[in-house]
Amino acid sequence: MRLRSILIFSLSLLASTSVPAQENLTSSSSSISDSARFEVVQSPILAKLTIRLDRFTGDSWQFVTTEKGGFTWQPLSRGNEAGDVKVPNKVNYQIFLSGIRAQITVLMNVNTGATWYIATDPKEGEFWSPIQ
Repeated sequence: MRLRSILIFSLSLLASTSVPAQENLTSSSSSISDSARFEVVQSPILAKLTIRLDRFTGDSWQFVTTEKGGFTWQPLSRGNEAGDVKVPNKVNYQIFLSGIRAQITVLMNVNTGATWYIATDPKEGEFWSPIQ
């Protein structure tokens, strides 16, 4: 009888927290552990903002199409920023991707708050520009 009560309670809890059938959920990245070194993130509004981030060093690459129709990771350069301190062999960076504007794509040093936004130059392409 106790097992039956627990089962009924569990099923009712599950039913009350389920997502409505008409809601369409999408994921822009897979789940990773808190200590994972690399992460791939994608803007919910702009597929060209698919970025691979080395969370330890802050190095990042943009997913691009090659001239031959294949794909590659193109490095995103990053300007120096005062206070960009890295703890060796630890997560030091994260990326925030806005669901409103591509320009509100931000790379941040989680230790110091040093921050860069994604900028575009007609000659150089995309790169990280420091936020003062």
